[in-house]
Amino acid sequence: MDKVNTKSDGSPVTIADTLIEKKLREILETEFPTHAIYGEEYGGSLGQDICWCIDPIDGTRAFIAGKPIFGTLVALCDKGFPLLGLIDMPCLDEMYIGYFDESLKHSSVTLNGCVISASKRIELSQALIATSSPDAFTEIGFEKFKIISKKCKDTYFGGDCHNYALLASGHIDIVMEHKLAPHDMMALVPILLASGAVVTDWSGQPIKTQNVGEMLAASTPELHSNALSLIKA
Repeated sequence: MDKVNTKSDGSPVTIADTLIEKKLREILETEFPTHAIYGEEYGGSLGQDICWCIDPIDGTRAFIAGKPIFGTLVALCDKGFPLLGLIDMPCLDEMYIGYFDESLKHSSVTLNGCVISASKRIELSQALIATSSPDAFTEIGFEKFKIISKKCKDTYFGGDCHNYALLASGHIDIVMEHKLAPHDMMALVPILLASGAVVTDWSGQPIKTQNVGEMLAASTPELHSNALSLIKA
């Protein structure tokens, strides 16, 4: 693919990344002029009460390679907590939208307008675990992943944001990742929680804009508890 540049952290960026984020910013600034915006390519503020968080292409390497598992992530956060999330997978014609507000006891999640839910598996021995890449872990972090994956039925590498979409729709049971940024995470959280899944960092704390880097998502509280205990061991 033409015009692939490398950012300071070593990750690739294409003209599509920047153009998509520019367009999303234009739309949000027009519709919600008082809201803050934070994006992967152009930064911004995450400290506002109401903030939109954008990842124009989650899975840029997949996009460059012609693999169809990249997506656009958009989240709406309030005081650091993600309330609304969107995963748009254009090549797969899949759009996941999730809303989760614990204070109002209200949630919903859909795939192309149809309600979805996470699996009901509770045993690690029956679970499918996924992560994007071994390279996305520290050495210690990947050792923790391997401890859990060895107890699971099968392990899948690759997928980026699509792994979390598959978890929310009942196909994958656990996703564990490391070294994530806010734009990688915020849109995923409402979709996962609304599907019935459990998602925290590796210490068991809720995911919010001030608490990023690690993510452990599991389809049931039992699976999450078992995996978390192995991380902490």
